[in-house]
Amino acid sequence: MQEKLNGADYLAKLIQDNGTTHIFYQDAILTTTIRKLKEQGVHAILAHSEFAAGYMADGYARASGRVGLCLAQSIGAANLAASIHDAWLATSPVIAITGKKTARFQHRNAYQESEHRPLFAGMTKWNATMEDPQQLPFLLRQCYREATSGKPRPVHMDILDNMGLVVEGAEMQEPYLANPQYGAAPATRPAAEPAAVAAVAQAMAAAERPVLVAGRGALVSGAGQALEQLARKADIPICTTVDGKAIIDEESDLWCGVVGGYGMDCANKTVRDADLVIFVGSQVSDQATLNWTCPAPDVQVVQIDIDGAEVGRNYPKCLGLQGDARTVLLQLLEGVPEGKRPPWRSAAKAFVDDTLARQLACAESVSTPVEPARLCAELSAALPDNAILVSDTGWSAQWSATMVRMKASQQYLRAAGSLGWAFPASLGAKCAVPERPVVCFSGDGAFWYFSNEMETAMRYNIPTVTVVNNNYALGQERLLYDRVYADNPALGRKMVAFKPVSFAKIASEFGLHAVAVSHANDIGPAIRESLQANRPALVEVFTNPDTAGPLPTL
Repeated sequence: MQEKLNGADYLAKLIQDNGTTHIFYQDAILTTTIRKLKEQGVHAILAHSEFAAGYMADGYARASGRVGLCLAQSIGAANLAASIHDAWLATSPVIAITGKKTARFQHRNAYQESEHRPLFAGMTKWNATMEDPQQLPFLLRQCYREATSGKPRPVHMDILDNMGLVVEGAEMQEPYLANPQYGAAPATRPAAEPAAVAAVAQAMAAAERPVLVAGRGALVSGAGQALEQLARKADIPICTTVDGKAIIDEESDLWCGVVGGYGMDCANKTVRDADLVIFVGSQVSDQATLNWTCPAPDVQVVQIDIDGAEVGRNYPKCLGLQGDARTVLLQLLEGVPEGKRPPWRSAAKAFVDDTLARQLACAESVSTPVEPARLCAELSAALPDNAILVSDTGWSAQWSATMVRMKASQQYLRAAGSLGWAFPASLGAKCAVPERPVVCFSGDGAFWYFSNEMETAMRYNIPTVTVVNNNYALGQERLLYDRVYADNPALGRKMVAFKPVSFAKIASEFGLHAVAVSHANDIGPAIRESLQANRPALVEVFTNPDTAGPLPTL
């Protein structure tokens, strides 16, 4: 007869058996469970805020595909809910667990009491409230199932009580059962309908100027090799969304750049001129399509997506293939005939050559302050072949997406919209894959959000390298304020300017390996030295505050 477990033992055993190696939390919740997890070899990372814990869990999930787990007690639920907004936008499998007051304390103005379910409603795929400790086994299993099946997304479980003591101490009546097949995404790999595959293969064969556009869903599926095989067979160029970056080598003759508002002219021109656009694992958002103008609304598109509700959402003239990206691409590979499109491939290559030539002048700049394009060129050269680059949003995302050349053996993660996400997310990513170098690319405005997590990196010896592009300002907002304060530009600039503070000096006080760089020729050596430091490191590069991000010209 199977021994019955209490709640703490059940939680710890299932979390470990489902493949979770780290949890990220802000005290005080499930303290007995955390002790048992640590005794079993699962690492518990105490962050300085619920926000940071959520971002770390998200970075962990995106880097590995495994579920990221974050915890907070009652009053921290609001911060934790806000932190998983980025995971929602990026379709990342994160489980958030919070503690709520027991029934005797609810609706009586109890200390720190608030309703948690509405806080998580817009940020989660599934949002469960525990009413009885005996619900723990099936609610926890369902959390993993919901997070990783179909389209991965965050889920939330509100447990009893605010610190989880009621759940931890209760003896579970249900026998122990794990569900490790749902410990990572994709948990399932459904195939598309054969008739739909045949129709798309026919459309591909008939098209004169088709293009493949790979998004994050293709990366989550591990579809890179199948994507390249299909492109080679059908002779079709490949673009990526920002979140699909590095699914193929960006030196490949198939690669035509990153599409959209944070993308490159070469990719946008390729998609603009295509007569068939095949989106693979992309949400086909405004950012990926220049507000749904690239491709034009009347162009025939194909959407390969694991979520059938996404097919045709933004482009009604759509042939849909519902299924796992890799599985569906392999189906198409069998059905599509060999193709030869020399004129179209030559036109796409000309777009790429023109864009890269225009980037080159800035990338070779030796001016002081440093040009961000030169910083990106040096970062490209310094990144190890198996590195993970974690980028913040804003100009950081635009510069890194368009000007850092990456290989398929590397990985690119970027904030889906939350400024400050990258640094804590990079710590989570390093926890997930400790054998891989992890480099964070952040602006100074973003790094200010969670600079205190340098202490966390040192406390747990999480050896990432953070490159801070320091222009002493919220750079992306400067264009807005230049326009609003056209009659007084100096005042406009002052609105988004920061005092000149050296992050390298602050990092040094925390104990990080820290380097400040003022000259372009010193960037590469500083990054390489930091990668060899075997401890948390920071490279601060002082960049030109007057240089805007590489906005597309279409």
